[in-house]
Amino acid sequence: MPQAETTPLRIGMVGYAFMGAAHSHAWRSAHRFFDLPLTPELTALAGRNAEAVDVAARKMGWSSTETDWRALIERDDIDLIDICSPGNTHAEIAIAALRAGKHVLCEKPLANTVAEAEEMAAAAQEAARNGVFAMCGYSYRRTPALALAKRMVDDGRLGKIRQVRAQYLQDWLSDETAP
Repeated sequence: MPQAETTPLRIGMVGYAFMGAAHSHAWRSAHRFFDLPLTPELTALAGRNAEAVDVAARKMGWSSTETDWRALIERDDIDLIDICSPGNTHAEIAIAALRAGKHVLCEKPLANTVAEAEEMAAAAQEAARNGVFAMCGYSYRRTPALALAKRMVDDGRLGKIRQVRAQYLQDWLSDETAP
């Protein structure tokens, strides 16, 4: 049975490297897994290099491109700004987007300093008064292993937790020349 039509959520994303690719996949797939009140629409992808952003947009399914993130914020056909750019750009983009009335999903790290984070939080609180949402992408909270661990703790299956020691091992940043 075909899925009922829903109102689109028109996404403008800044950045198209590793996290941009991951977010693009998630936006393309979310409504196929979950009954969502809005259907994500990959409206525009922004990156500094026109040729590279065009290639990325075609590969990941974006409808259009911009070479300046400010253009995304100015567009009337963008509802939400997804920030997947380097961490030192997050605060400026998020604050500008929120002040322009765009919803914001900001990848980690949220900010590079406490002062930046506080300014972002203030902008988000002001925007929330006008029905604009902001959030940081803590995607690992929803992984099956973590969800199971939380359920086991909540159900008391592990007894009283007195201490937790955890490691998150991955090799994708094992290159000593990586920034």
